[in-house]
Amino acid sequence: MRRLHVRPRFWLLLSLTAALVFCVSLLVAQSRLNAAGAQVDALTQQRDALVREIGELQGELDFVQTDAYVERAARDELGLIMPGEVRYVNAAS
Repeated sequence: MRRLHVRPRFWLLLSLTAALVFCVSLLVAQSRLNAAGAQVDALTQQRDALVREIGELQGELDFVQTDAYVERAARDELGLIMPGEVRYVNAAS
């Protein structure tokens, strides 16, 4: 029976190949992790913008439900005046 003789060069090539595969897989994983981190940052910025917009809209909604808004809308959009007030119109146009 003949024995296979394994040379040290074989183990060196096997070790180098394994190290190369490990490094490539590490780089691919790092690249994916960086891409996911960038996506998280973009989504966080988008969420922050939406939270600010919601706050602004909530403030506007709170103002719309006040008597001051109703009075301003009646004056500006409908041209109404309060009892006892006199409207002056500029006839120079």
